[in-house]
Amino acid sequence: MGKKNKKILSEQETRKRIMSHAKRFGCERDMFLLFEKYDKLLRNCTNEQERKDIAKLGCVEMFTLLGRDGQLYVDGQLVVNND
Repeated sequence: MGKKNKKILSEQETRKRIMSHAKRFGCERDMFLLFEKYDKLLRNCTNEQERKDIAKLGCVEMFTLLGRDGQLYVDGQLVVNND
């Protein structure tokens, strides 16, 4: 197992890394459209709990687009388990 980095990346750096993975999987355009979709949903949302739920849905869609391997935790909560 590799060493885990505990540094929290900026949103810009995180998106850059996700797009890099998407490019390797051949789904760069789909990922771009996914970012656009969730940016719009979040921009129009005023309820904090709804914002968290929308963000969680976005994470699940990204996880699915990138192959669905393993587990996905969002805010410390297991939301997908493919083990």
